[in-house]
Amino acid sequence: MHLEELAGRRIALLGLGIDVRAALGAILGAGPSAVWAVEDGAVADGLARRSLAAAAAEAEVFVRSPGFPRYQEPLLAALARGAVMTTPLDLWLGTHGADRTVVGITGTKGKSTVTDLLGRLSVAAGRPVGVAGNLGVPVFAEGWAHDAPTIVLEVSSYQAADLHHVPDVAVLSSLAEDHLSWHGGVERYVADKLRVLRNDGGTAGRILLPASGGGRAAEVVAAAGLEAEVVDLPAGGPDVPVHRLQNAALAAAALAAVGGPVLGDAAVVAAAQSSMPGRLDPCPGPDGLLCLDDALASNPSATAAGLAYLRGLGRPTIVVLGGADRGVDPAPLVEEAARWAPGRLRAVTVPTNGRGLADRAALPVVAEADGVAGAVAQALAVLPTDGVLLFSPGAPTVPGTGNWETRSAEFRAALVR
Repeated sequence: MHLEELAGRRIALLGLGIDVRAALGAILGAGPSAVWAVEDGAVADGLARRSLAAAAAEAEVFVRSPGFPRYQEPLLAALARGAVMTTPLDLWLGTHGADRTVVGITGTKGKSTVTDLLGRLSVAAGRPVGVAGNLGVPVFAEGWAHDAPTIVLEVSSYQAADLHHVPDVAVLSSLAEDHLSWHGGVERYVADKLRVLRNDGGTAGRILLPASGGGRAAEVVAAAGLEAEVVDLPAGGPDVPVHRLQNAALAAAALAAVGGPVLGDAAVVAAAQSSMPGRLDPCPGPDGLLCLDDALASNPSATAAGLAYLRGLGRPTIVVLGGADRGVDPAPLVEEAARWAPGRLRAVTVPTNGRGLADRAALPVVAEADGVAGAVAQALAVLPTDGVLLFSPGAPTVPGTGNWETRSAEFRAALVR
């Protein structure tokens, strides 16, 4: 959707998250006839507040904050009568995307890493690039290179659900189960994710998939009748997690797809060796222990990927598990835990679903802690000096207690007390 299409229309802002707040000036500047906010908290000066029911009955266009629950009956009824749903990212793409080469990156796991790596590889190659989206940079915010000729956007399933434009290059890093309570089931989650690749705006010019570690990605793309390019792992990689190698390979392939240099295997491996906060990131801890911050692993498949790497190291491991329960199938974690030798992998759990994840995966539970700091203390008390302490929760942060960065900081602070 284009900002100009808001002129003279009644607009309902669904939530006032950072994305919508950053876009508010552009939305008001488009000249809508009325703007209402559906928001429990404070609203900006000059905005009228509406209940969801009232807004759904009157609005012509809904501009949704990414996390605002989309599949509520009043909204579905409004869409059925002809109202339109969009997001700030969709508005930005429709208004500015045609003037730039856009790479859209999504996936159940790996999308943040691929986005970050592609941005860094582009800069290293001397190519101006703007990086924004789900990784914490609203597209309408100041302070990022939004006028660069190449734009890299991380797109969550929440944002993808209302995309009406496609990128020039789409990357699907993986596909497993996540956010099921928000989307209302696996089928709708998959369908919403695939809108990055194809929607009513057409089909992405090129679609990149991983050769390994992609879960159902290749299967669902083929079932949708889409043609994709499979990106192989680099040859001769050192002892680097396979999913890191695959993410680096996807970033390198995307760089080449937008006209950048074709990187050799050595350069891809070097990129894979670089660390991103919250992604199997080594951090200071007691002497001899390998302490890894994997706080961004907010679903079982992401935790399973990290554990698969550690299984190859052969060191006794304790994983800190738990967070909000989104009803996601823990099968990837269950399958990976079953591959470990008895007694080599144990868990310390945190609320709310840590114990449930551990039990489903048949993991011995060292302790049930009330938070990340307590979990670290319990784990350190029993880990041998050559062990590994992994914070890979397999579930998102419980609402009202911060975000992944909050828990990452708690984990790191507890290690050096």
